Amino acid sequence: MAGPIVYHRGPDFPELLTGVVEDAKKLFPTQDELFLLSSSGSGVMEAAVVNTLSPGDRVIVAQAGNFGARWTDICNAYGIEVVSVDGEWGTSIGAERIAGELTADASIKAVLTTQSETSTGAMHDIPAIGQAVADHEALLIVDGISSVCAHPLDTAAYGVDVALTGSQKGLGLPPGLAVMTLSQRAAAAAENAKCPRFYFDISRYRASLSEGRGPSTLPVTLISGLRAALDLVENEGIAEVWNRHARQAGAVREAIWSIGLECFADSPSNALTAVSLPESIDGVELMQRLSQSYGAVIGGGLAHLRGRVVRISNLGFVTDDDIRFIVQALEETLAWMGYRFDRGSAIAAADKALG
Repeated sequence: MAGPIVYHRGPDFPELLTGVVEDAKKLFPTQDELFLLSSSGSGVMEAAVVNTLSPGDRVIVAQAGNFGARWTDICNAYGIEVVSVDGEWGTSIGAERIAGELTADASIKAVLTTQSETSTGAMHDIPAIGQAVADHEALLIVDGISSVCAHPLDTAAYGVDVALTGSQKGLGLPPGLAVMTLSQRAAAAAENAKCPRFYFDISRYRASLSEGRGPSTLPVTLISGLRAALDLVENEGIAEVWNRHARQAGAVREAIWSIGLECFADSPSNALTAVSLPESIDGVELMQRLSQSYGAVIGGGLAHLRGRVVRISNLGFVTDDDIRFIVQALEETLAWMGYRFDRGSAIAAADKALG
């Protein structure tokens, strides 16, 4: 990314763009159309809505956390009627609940949900949800922003019509570049969608991509970085990338269980682990002390979970030694803060899980 900038109207850019677009399909995996958008994750969520839906449409939003609820906010902004299928934070939405709502209301145009709910560390069972949606006409739109690279999001096998991810998550890049896939059904829906759109109008991206360009200036430095990230994934193999995330997330979970702590999520994601803290430990103070003493940054609890939960990510190009480091730092900081446990048990558990 620090090299010379590839001019987005120059002769070398089409090869860079089209190569990245094709290779990015392996991350999900998907054979659907794939587009790169100049956007954060929230922007590509909005793009998914405005390109497939119309004001007055009824949709199901399955949400059990902060980012699932973002679908509702976006739909409300465009006059799309939301039928909420809510769950307690930390739980996963059951596919049978979505199936029941679809059976009760044949007018539902889409089901919008999240694969890995970053605010709680929970996974939704997308294959089961996809099976529930398959018997109906509704589109399945999935936020895979923090799950792609940590988990498969096989669009054909799971029945996903629109899948999303962002540069700043599993791909390890700065924010500002987003990825969206569209099935044939989603592309057909886009032809009739009436939501106002310009910058995120996917028909403009499609027309420009046929010439190896973007409809406006794309973040070329990030695309160069994406080329390097995709090469790293290719060298490791996407299946091994998924396995690495599973192994490292498992090591973090074994470590916290060994010292009497619990995962906040019922069905935890391999992208991160949300840790429930005892009453004696303030999560905000824990985060500050980890940063001050070790230069280690972990996530805090959002909304009502602030101070009660911390979130430890292993998403992206994280090494096993990175996991050992954060577990050791967590052990020492918790002990300093007065939490009582068998010192050394967390790092021992992590080491055993890492192999």
